[in-house]
Amino acid sequence: MKFVVSVTISPGEFRKILELWDESDEHRDPFAHILISPITASKTTFNIVKKLKQSGRSEVYFDSGGYTVQQGKISYEELYSRLKKIYNEHQWADWYILPDHVPTSNDSLEEVENKIKDTVTAARLFVNELPDRQKVKILPVVQGHTIPQIRYCLENYLELGTNYIGFGSFATMGINGGVNRLSHSSSEMLKFIQKATSNMIDIHIFGITTPPILSYLYEIGVASFDSLGWNKSANYGNVYLPFLPALNVSHRGTKQSGISHAKFEMLKHQTQHDCPFCKDFIRIKSDYMMRRLHNLAVLLDMCELVKNKSKIPEVTKIYLPNYLKKIIN
Repeated sequence: MKFVVSVTISPGEFRKILELWDESDEHRDPFAHILISPITASKTTFNIVKKLKQSGRSEVYFDSGGYTVQQGKISYEELYSRLKKIYNEHQWADWYILPDHVPTSNDSLEEVENKIKDTVTAARLFVNELPDRQKVKILPVVQGHTIPQIRYCLENYLELGTNYIGFGSFATMGINGGVNRLSHSSSEMLKFIQKATSNMIDIHIFGITTPPILSYLYEIGVASFDSLGWNKSANYGNVYLPFLPALNVSHRGTKQSGISHAKFEMLKHQTQHDCPFCKDFIRIKSDYMMRRLHNLAVLLDMCELVKNKSKIPEVTKIYLPNYLKKIIN
C-alpha cells in the first residue's frame, strides 16, 4: 500500500520537516509520493514540490481542490476553469485528480444525485480538453451514497480508459463535512468496485484520518491513500503508533493529562515501533515538529505491516475503534 503525503503546510514548515528528516538516520522516505493542491498551495510550497519531482525524489499527485467547493470558498464552475488552466500550464505531475463535486452526509438525495452528475460530466469534458500526454495520468473520483451511483461513476470512468480511480464516498462529519469516516456503507461500496472491475482497477483513498483502518483497506484491495492527519494530529498534541487511535502526549486541547512516558514506551514495545523521532519522550511531548516526523514514520510502518497480516501486533485489536470492529466483523 502506498502512502501519499499531503503537504498542505506552510513552506517554512515544509522545508524544516524535509531538513530534519534528511538529517535523521531514518532510511525510509515519506516524501516519495506527494499530494498537493495547486489551487490552494502557496507558490513557494508548490515550487518546493516541483523541485522534489525534478530531482527524482518524489512522485507527485495534483489534487483537484474539491474541498474548497465543499467549504463554500469557490463555486464548482470556478474550480473547473481554474484547474483546467493550472493543469495545462504544469504538465510535469504524475497524476491529475479530476474535479469532483463532493457530496456530504448533510446533502439531500437530490443534492447528492446532482453532485454526482456534475462530477461525471465534468470529468468527461475535462479529459477531452487535456493534452494527450496527460490523458493517461488522470485520476477520476468516484462519488455516491448508493451502489447504483457508484456504478454510474465507474461505467463512465472506464470509458475514459483509466485504470486508477479515487474514492471519495465516505460518511462525513465535522465542520463543513470536512472529516472522512469509514462506514459500513462506504466499505460495501469499496468491495463493489473491486468486484465490478475484477480487481483490475487501482483505488486511491482520500483523506485518511484514522490509521487503524489501513489494515482493513489493504485487505479489500486499496492501492494507495493520502493523509494530512500526521500533521493535524501533531498540532493537537497527538501521536500515532501502528494501528492504534491517536494518543495525546501533550494534553493540548484536552481537559485530561496526556499519556504517561511509561505507557507510551509500553505501547511502543507492544506495537514494535522504533524511530529516531520518539526516543526522547520529553521532546516529542513538547515539540510538535518531532510529533509530525514521528507520525510520518508510523504511517510508513503501517504500509509495511499491512503486507504481512501476521506481523500486525495482536495488541492493536484491543484498541480498534468500535465502528471499525463492526465493519470488520
